[in-house]
Amino acid sequence: MTAKTPPPPKGYKRSWKNLLINKRYQLQFTLFMVGLSTVLIAGLGWWVMRVANETTTVAMASVRGTPCPKVPAITDVNEEEDVPPVPMKLPDEGTEPTPTEQGSAPAPDAKGSAKGSADDEADEPRRRTKIQMDESSMTMLHPEPKVPSDYGAKVVAHWTCEMRLGGQIRQLERGRMLILWVLIGTGLLLIAGLAVYGIKMTHKVAGPLFKVSLYLAKMRDGRFDKVWNLRKGDQLVDFYEHFKTAHSGVVQMEKDDIVKLRAVVAAAEAAGAGEHPQIVEMREVIARKEKAIE
Repeated sequence: MTAKTPPPPKGYKRSWKNLLINKRYQLQFTLFMVGLSTVLIAGLGWWVMRVANETTTVAMASVRGTPCPKVPAITDVNEEEDVPPVPMKLPDEGTEPTPTEQGSAPAPDAKGSAKGSADDEADEPRRRTKIQMDESSMTMLHPEPKVPSDYGAKVVAHWTCEMRLGGQIRQLERGRMLILWVLIGTGLLLIAGLAVYGIKMTHKVAGPLFKVSLYLAKMRDGRFDKVWNLRKGDQLVDFYEHFKTAHSGVVQMEKDDIVKLRAVVAAAEAAGAGEHPQIVEMREVIARKEKAIE
């Protein structure tokens, strides 16, 4: 049976939990970039809104200044026509008034002509004059309002124009508010994007530095592990390659030391001094060096 080949090693993927490797460096750089961008965006937004407010005010004034058809006034009578006189029915001149309900006045005699004349003069204030007015006469006293024939069309045209101008003013106000909300949304998205981008970019710098510090700490403790390549997209590639070359040089020196120490130990053992304390110590050094470069 043929041996199964092991699966290829999976590539290392970045985790969001490990983005902040060097918090002090990454947060300082990101906050500075975000703060500077916030100041610039706020200044630009203030200038844009100032221009937008002035433009909207001028446009609204232009809309309000547009004349609309006026509503015609309703008049009682036409000023060019004269009011006709009210017809009245008065008693004819020289006729006697209508007798009262108590009866007609007695006819004067020859002897009492003077007395009758005096009585007639006394009864004069008590007479009443009757005026008869028909319905047409009353209508002329209270004439109906005169409505123009195109009154309805002019009213509709007037209010249609007013509603259209009001809609234009509301549209201008909505446009101004839209500019404001677009600026706010764009600024927030830009700030959030710069914050994420700043952390990720600084992580690509802090990652190689973090790995180098780990390898140096192991070298201090006498461990020379294999130096793996950087992840795709990391920065400081040249610096890391120099460190990798230096690390491999140190490992090669350790291997050379192991070879030389083994030769000394073999020569001592051949001379019969294999149990000498220095030879025993050399064996411990060789074991420690071999373990360090595993």
